[in-house]
Amino acid sequence: MNKHNPKRFALIVLLAGGALAGVALKHRANVAQRAQDAPVLADIPAELHGSPEEGELVRAYSVMGMCCESCTRKLHGRIVSMKGVEACAVDLVNEHLSMIVKKDVPAARILSVLNFEKYTAVELP
Repeated sequence: MNKHNPKRFALIVLLAGGALAGVALKHRANVAQRAQDAPVLADIPAELHGSPEEGELVRAYSVMGMCCESCTRKLHGRIVSMKGVEACAVDLVNEHLSMIVKKDVPAARILSVLNFEKYTAVELP
């Protein structure tokens, strides 16, 4: 007859639990590092604050395809990296993006930056 050894079983459970705890700690560290590297959504306004100065104007776009905070970060990052963009706001709920931009930045260039992957943008009047 094959008997179970309680001490051996306890040791196996203890080792398995330690291994799982190690995996969980590593996962938590990776998540914390990614969160630290990503811009805080609070840093991405949903609406513009301030007014355009001389030589600037406000442009607004409806951007279809936004579904999450990652979309907000991605669109904001692409726009603020453009030369001539002074400010940008992305409203995830209303799928709306607005910016203060130099007047000489062509609307077609902005649309080419906003229309990629799953995103479709149209300028609002």
